[in-house]
Amino acid sequence: MCNFFVLANFFMFGFNIVMRVNNIQSQSLNSTTNYSNPAFLAMKASGFSGIDYFCMRKLKAPIEKFDTLKDFQRWALERIKNKFLEAEYGGRGKNTKIERKDIINQWLQGMLANTKKYTYAFALVVLQNIIHGLKPDNDDLPVIYNDNALTETLKEISGKVEQNKDAPVSFRNIYKKHLLSLLPQTTNKDDENWVIIKSIPHDPRHYEDNITRLQLLSHRSWCTKTSNARTHLLYGDIHILLEKGQPRVALRFFEDTIDEIQSIGNRGINPKDVQVIEKYVNANGYTLNKDILLEISRLKQK
Repeated sequence: MCNFFVLANFFMFGFNIVMRVNNIQSQSLNSTTNYSNPAFLAMKASGFSGIDYFCMRKLKAPIEKFDTLKDFQRWALERIKNKFLEAEYGGRGKNTKIERKDIINQWLQGMLANTKKYTYAFALVVLQNIIHGLKPDNDDLPVIYNDNALTETLKEISGKVEQNKDAPVSFRNIYKKHLLSLLPQTTNKDDENWVIIKSIPHDPRHYEDNITRLQLLSHRSWCTKTSNARTHLLYGDIHILLEKGQPRVALRFFEDTIDEIQSIGNRGINPKDVQVIEKYVNANGYTLNKDILLEISRLKQK
């Protein structure tokens, strides 16, 4: 959660990013080309290939205003500077604004420090993806930055585009897959559809990784999709039922008792989920609190 170190990182990241962008503009992309006006030698889509083509298409870049690929990258860098360096993303919770900015700054810092690997156009595509869904009336957080997962994502996207340049490619899904592959595996071997995310008492070494895992696997309507994931994993494990890779039900434990059950929609237990919940609970000998027992009994009588 928000503390002195988060605040310190928040301001330090911002200062470093501004300095890095200023250095980039004065060195590697210093060009006299004015791409704000259509040029005689304006680029065409055929002038782009590989990851540049993917980014051009995703960004719907005004290629008629570019003479060279360098102009394209320079345009992307200016978009990053204008749209992301000073942006505010709000949020319902008092700490959401700081946490969102801190995570986005980590993405900026990581990608701008590796410009030989990540082009500015690719960075812009990534940034637009990670802020999608962040609104003033919710507390959703961007996915965390992990350089290894991002490197593998870039490789996979590049490979797909090389095979078919117009292939539908989802950055978010590919990055999520590679990020999950780097986190500790906590799948219940008896039922591969249920994933167990362990709390501090049961897995203190991987607490931060498990927070990320919980946020990634939670349905967007659950509070565990936000920074509340950190609080819940202080007290008990969370079990999530995945159906075709998508979250369906979450069981939140307090110590050794199931203290809350959420189906999709954050309105308690969906009657259609009662059977699969009971089967899982009974097979593993878990204990339900009294309120949940009453709720299940009521739903079964309908």
